[in-house]
Amino acid sequence: MAATRPRWGVMGLGKISNDFSCSIIANGSTIAAVAARDLQKAQDFADKFGAKRAHGSYQDLVEDPEVDVIYVGTIHAVHFQNVKMALEAGKHVVCEKPMGVNTAEVRELIELARSKKLFLLEALWTRFFPAIRKAREVLASGELGEPRYVQGNFGFVAPPEDEPHRLWDPEQAGGAMLDIGPYVLSAATMVFGSTVPEQIACTGQLAKTGVDKDCVLALSWAGKGSASLLCTLSTNLPDEVLVVCSNGQLRIHPPAHCPLRITVAKAVGGGQFEEEVHNFELPHCPECVSVNFPNSEGFLHEVKAVEDALQKGLLECPEYTLDESLAMVQIMDAFRKQIGVVYPFDK
Repeated sequence: MAATRPRWGVMGLGKISNDFSCSIIANGSTIAAVAARDLQKAQDFADKFGAKRAHGSYQDLVEDPEVDVIYVGTIHAVHFQNVKMALEAGKHVVCEKPMGVNTAEVRELIELARSKKLFLLEALWTRFFPAIRKAREVLASGELGEPRYVQGNFGFVAPPEDEPHRLWDPEQAGGAMLDIGPYVLSAATMVFGSTVPEQIACTGQLAKTGVDKDCVLALSWAGKGSASLLCTLSTNLPDEVLVVCSNGQLRIHPPAHCPLRITVAKAVGGGQFEEEVHNFELPHCPECVSVNFPNSEGFLHEVKAVEDALQKGLLECPEYTLDESLAMVQIMDAFRKQIGVVYPFDK
C-alpha cells in the first residue's frame, strides 16, 4: 500500500464531491468506485469521472476490495456513521468537515482509526493551499515576532429561514458554526496550537429553527494570545484573516478559506509597515469537468497531500492533525452550549 498510489472511493455524490473528484482526476489518480443511495445517480457520476464501478449503497462501497481510501462528502449529520462504517471495513478515510457534530463523535472516530491503524483526515482543505503553507512558514520563521492576536471572519446570506434548507435544519446539524465556523476557528488554532483555549466567550443569534445564524467568539490561550472570530449566515463578510504579531502582521486575503494571496507586513515604526505580497495560482481543472464552488480547483493540493501521506505510511496529515480536529470540535461544542444550540444527536 505504501509504495503504490491509493485507489479512491467517493461516498455521497453532491456538489462538493463533484469538486473533490475533479482534483482526483486532475492528479491522474484513480477513482475506483462511487456510491449514492440512487444507483442511477451513482452510475452517472461514475461515467462523468471515469470511475470503474457505481454502487447503490454505501455499504457496498466500503466493502469494495479495489478501494483503498474513501472520500466522504455526505451531509454533516451522517458523517459519523459514514466514517465509522468505512473505518470498520478497513478503509482509510478523508471526511469533509465537520467530521462529527460533537466531541463524542469525533473522539470515537479518532480512537477507532488509531486502533485499526488507518489513515483519517477531517478535510479542512484550507490547510493545503500554498498560500497557507507560506503563511505558516512566515510565522514559524519569527520574522514578524510572536503572534499575539488573530482576527477572522466569514459570512454569506443563506436562503430565507422559512425555506426548507439544510443550513436551518437541526436534524441535518445546520447552523453557521458547523458549516463555516471551522474555517475561522482553524485560523486561530493554526497560530496558537491544537489545544482548547483556556477562555472561551461566545455570543450569537439563533434562527427560528434553533440553530445558530450568527457566531461571535473571543478565545484566549494562556501565555500565547487571543482571537476574535465572526461567522454568519445573515450577511456577506470579507472572508479574511489578520494575524497580528509583535513585529508586524500577516493578512490572508479573501477568500481566506481558499486563499491565493497573503501580505506580510513588517513593522518599521509607529503605524508603518514594509509590505511584501505573495500571490499563488490555482491548479487547472480538467476540461471534461467543472467545479461548483470558488477556487475548488485547489482541492488538488489536499488530494496530493493525502496520497503523499498514504504512500509514506502516515496515519494522519501533519498539516491538520487529529488532535487539532478534536480541539476544534470541543471549541464548537462550547460555543453551542453557551448560546443554546442542541441537536437531536446530542441528547
